[in-house]
Formats: sequence, structure tokens, C-alpha cells
Amino acid sequence: MGLYLENGYANMHDIMNKDDTFIFVIGPRGTGKTYGALLEILESGKKFIYLRRTQTEADLVSSEVVNPFKKVIEDHPHYEISTDSVNRNMGAFVSEDKELGNSAALSTFASIRGMDFSDIDIIFFDEFIQEKRARPIKEEFQALMNMYETVNRNRELQGRQPVKLVCCANSNDIANPIFIGLEIVNRVARMMDKGTEVYRDPSRALAVYMLMHSPISEKKAQTALYRLTKNNDFSQMALENIFQVDTSSVSSRRLNEYRPLARIGEMVVYKHKSRSEFYVNCSRSGSVRDVFTTSDVDRKRFVSKYSYLYFRYLADDIIFEDVSSLVLFEKYFL
Repeated sequence: MGLYLENGYANMHDIMNKDDTFIFVIGPRGTGKTYGALLEILESGKKFIYLRRTQTEADLVSSEVVNPFKKVIEDHPHYEISTDSVNRNMGAFVSEDKELGNSAALSTFASIRGMDFSDIDIIFFDEFIQEKRARPIKEEFQALMNMYETVNRNRELQGRQPVKLVCCANSNDIANPIFIGLEIVNRVARMMDKGTEVYRDPSRALAVYMLMHSPISEKKAQTALYRLTKNNDFSQMALENIFQVDTSSVSSRRLNEYRPLARIGEMVVYKHKSRSEFYVNCSRSGSVRDVFTTSDVDRKRFVSKYSYLYFRYLADDIIFEDVSSLVLFEKYFL
């Protein structure tokens, strides 16, 4: 059936039942990502963790009013799911006194001690890309990897299948901490540029889905809100899955005219050999002496050492090879 069901919504059943362990689904609003994932989790009968970024968000979904299964229950009344509390930082989803899964926050998960997660098979990270006005979580990528390690532990060494991590979000920020940490910002940008909806890397058990041709979005474009906001930043993000970037400084250059200065993550900065001009791209080729990781500490070291690049950026003295280079640079410096 492909990426979309006959009714036009995302086919989360197929997406979640491939061999990939780490699954990222980026799609316009209201296209059935969360609904489809929650329904698939219930129908699979597997125990799960419903993860949100902050404790405030996790507390909300632990209430009956904001129960994320509410719409699924309305459409499938044979499921009776209520919310409960396990401790201060963890909630539970319960059906007939049986705990189906838990709710938790990435920002506080490290504080959860003494719990046995050996029966958890799926982590569903909903809205993993923060809105631009939201506050970042310190070392967000590392926090997610540590959380996954805590839940997964040594089960693969015991011959068991790894926990499946399914992450869904709208296209709020292509240079989000998770994509930066995985070094796939450039990959996702290339998917957008080419209109590619699926990228899979079996060697990393990784899959990225960009729902750029949603039939539901085409229908929603005719509703009142999206007629009002036609072609502006909001509608392009909400309907067309387009990350908002100013591309006026994006242009390709001949790399042999530049010498590499530094690499941070997948981003490389070059200086022109004869002009006061800088060039930034995403490249894994070539030797770079000054290399930084994407950790908060290394990012601060990079920004401190190359602080003058920010002023060059303001003076329009930096050319970016592509969108991914630009958004990564802005993420590190702004």
C-alpha cells in the first residue's frame, strides 16, 4: 500500500513493521502520524513508552483530558485506556488494571531509578522536534541515546530484538538536536530538495520518512485556516512539510579554491586561499585538522575559537553550499 493508506493518512503500520530499529517520520500536521503509531502499538500488544521532550508535556498526556489515545479510543471503543501515575516523573496507560505502557519525559528520564524496562518493546517519541520558541534540553541527543540504552540494555546480547524507537514530528527545525547528533541534517535536506520521501540505511538500522505528498494535506489546503495562510511560512510547514530557511547566501563553489579550517559534526568551514571569504558545506571527504563533536562542550569550544565567523556571517562574507550547511551554521552560532 505504500506510505499512505487508502484514506490518505500515513501508513504507520507498514512504516513501523519494517526491519528498521530507529525510525523518524516527519510530516505535515494532521496526517495521522501520532494516531497511526498509537493504534499500531495497541494492535501489536507490545508494551511501550510514550516519550515527550519535557516533563510539562509528559504530565499533560498523563491526564485523562489530554490522553493521547483519546481519539483512537473514540474510533475503536473496544480499547478502554485510562491514565495513572507511577511516580513523580512517570505515568502509566492502563486497561482493566493491566499496564499497557508508560509515559515519560526525555528531560527527566535520567532521574528515574530502579525500574525494570526489560518488557518494553517500543519507544514512541512524539513531537521530537521542538518548536522554535521552545527551550532546548541540555545535551538532547545524548539524553535520547542514554535513555535508549537504559531501556534496551543488553537484550541484543541475550539474543532478543532491540527496542524499536519511533520518532514523529512536524517540520519545525531541520537542524534539530537529534538530526545533528545523528549527522543526517544534510541527508534530510537532500531528501527535501529531491522530493524523496524514504531514506533507509540498513547498516545503521535507520529509516527517515518525509511525508511530502500527503493526500490529507491537499484536502486541508482548502480549509479556512490554510486558505488564510496560503503560501506563508506557517502553511508551508504545516501542509507541505517544508523547513523554513533563507537561502539567499546558498551557492556552490569550487572547493579547490579554499582550504579547510574546521569540522564540527557533518559541517566543514573553509577559507578562500586568496580572498577574505569563507565557505561552508557538509562533507566527509578530505582532511581537516581542527575537528569538534556536536556535544554542548565541543560546540562551545568551536564557537569560542571561531567567534569571528559570526561577524563574517553578518557581513555576508560566508557562502553556504546548501541549505543543510546554512542551518547547521546558524544552529551553532545563533
